[in-house]
Amino acid sequence: MSVVSKALTILLSLTLLAVSGCVLIACKPRNTQQTLPSGLDKGKVTVGTFNIAWLGDGTEEDKEHRSEDDYKHIADVIRDANPDVLGVEEIENGAAVERIFKYLPGYKYIVGKEGGQQNVGFIIREEVAVELVEEYMPIVIERGRNRPGLVVRCKAGNFDWIMMVVHFKSSSRYDSTQQLKEHAREIRKQQSEKVAEWVKKTLATSKEQDLIIVGDFNDYPTNDKYPMLAPLTAIADIRFVTYNAPSCKKATWKSIDHIIASTSAQKRLVNGSVTTISFHQQFPDAVANKISDHCPVVCQFNSTLPDND
Repeated sequence: MSVVSKALTILLSLTLLAVSGCVLIACKPRNTQQTLPSGLDKGKVTVGTFNIAWLGDGTEEDKEHRSEDDYKHIADVIRDANPDVLGVEEIENGAAVERIFKYLPGYKYIVGKEGGQQNVGFIIREEVAVELVEEYMPIVIERGRNRPGLVVRCKAGNFDWIMMVVHFKSSSRYDSTQQLKEHAREIRKQQSEKVAEWVKKTLATSKEQDLIIVGDFNDYPTNDKYPMLAPLTAIADIRFVTYNAPSCKKATWKSIDHIIASTSAQKRLVNGSVTTISFHQQFPDAVANKISDHCPVVCQFNSTLPDND
């Protein structure tokens, strides 16, 4: 069987489609390690986000070179989060996820392709039903410089929902002038507006009212000086469940990794379940910095309540 035929067979077996002319990668894990017990057995589904900072596939072209131990440590951190659906950012390709899956049994994945070396994607527990919807291009304000979102439909127990993962424009050290900093903020505002449009349209036209948005927003909703996320905080039908979350690296900073839930989904939110996996306190700096400069942020939703839409 040719490489192309094999890839098509994998895609068809998972009932995932190519959308908007973009080939998306999906695959099952190939390992023999023990699978972690799922909270689904107790009626809870854990969702979240994790920016894995230039997760490459182990080739010379990787922006961040990692050892086998580094990949294992990343898997260990994800195991600590024990997610059922984890939005991930800065993923080069499916081969990069496979490097983690050697140490993370019981999961499958979907990775976009239009984000260059910094694609977004999902790591999904095998028991969770997932269907690809689209690679969401409207948040690519500057072609070749911004990353699209990725949208899927998920179902676990009685809970079915539509989920988007995003990675907004950063304000990096390369933004060395006030003009460049203002430009980065303006891009984030426009991206917020595009996601807000998606929320309003989806809630207005879809029977499904349970929406969850996760990702690296490179900003925080309590930023009053530069309210670039205001288009999202202004929508009454959604809420940042991580609204006041602190950064995992410094308690006086605000987190830029967030989870948003629609009003309908919030009815299932498990009180006190919002958690940041602060691995920077568990590993020496040299090890932690090879994992990521972000931490996983997760929360839980009740999957036993009757379906409400």
